[in-house]
Amino acid sequence: MLDDFLLFVEVARRGSYSKAARDLATTAPTLSKRILLLEERLGESLFIRSSRGVKLTSFGKGLFEQLGETTLNLHKAVTESSKSEAVSFVLHCPQNLIIGQLYPALEAFLLEKRHVDVVIEPANTNVLLSQTSFDLAIRGGEQRDSSFYQKKLASIAVCLVSRRDCKSRERLIMPYSKTQISGQDLLSIERQYSKVSRVNDITLVRKLVASGMGVGLLPMTEIADLNSEMFGHIQYDSEILFTRPMYALWANKPKPSSLSQDLITCIESCVQNTPALQGRKVDLT
Repeated sequence: MLDDFLLFVEVARRGSYSKAARDLATTAPTLSKRILLLEERLGESLFIRSSRGVKLTSFGKGLFEQLGETTLNLHKAVTESSKSEAVSFVLHCPQNLIIGQLYPALEAFLLEKRHVDVVIEPANTNVLLSQTSFDLAIRGGEQRDSSFYQKKLASIAVCLVSRRDCKSRERLIMPYSKTQISGQDLLSIERQYSKVSRVNDITLVRKLVASGMGVGLLPMTEIADLNSEMFGHIQYDSEILFTRPMYALWANKPKPSSLSQDLITCIESCVQNTPALQGRKVDLT
């Protein structure tokens, strides 16, 4: 209805459907039809139509004088806002990824968008996105919240890994729960060990593995970072057990905002150059 009211204002300014249609890049019949629908909703006539053009009715004149300038100013403000790029951007991303394998993507994005105020909320535990405000969120694992649009960006393999001189090979250090991987897979992995330590922070699991405190079930992104820190001291204790997808999520529209798409593009470029994000094992030798 607001769009139709704007059309009414534009026709009233010009006193002609044809002139308004030409300036608005549409047709006079289209304008006439839209304004007729507006008149039906208002229950009043807005124009007196004749071969010489259109004149405002008393009702139409009252509306135009009262709201015409306000409508045009509002339309101008909305148009200018839509043309200008957002100056702030809020990103939610797991801390281990954003300071690790995805850091090159973040760096490229920040260098390209120097004029944007970027707010980064890094956390290794998933917050309920419905309870927070964000432009783009990066999440690992299958996403069951249908209220957000999503795009798969990467696939991350998961393996058992340990320090070569591990002090406690009977201990499994487990960062995943039954809600993150299937209960059957979880049980079959845990049965291989006499002790299981459940640690709800992937970075702490990596640190415990680095200290030789046990065998960790880690995603390839963490294994790659661990191998960079301790090259030659890390070994695989299994083949790939499963893979976990990595998604970008956003709200409101099927297509992400321009800034979100720019960051997604940076991440996709990063994935192409990062084996740990391609669903395969990282070479530890």
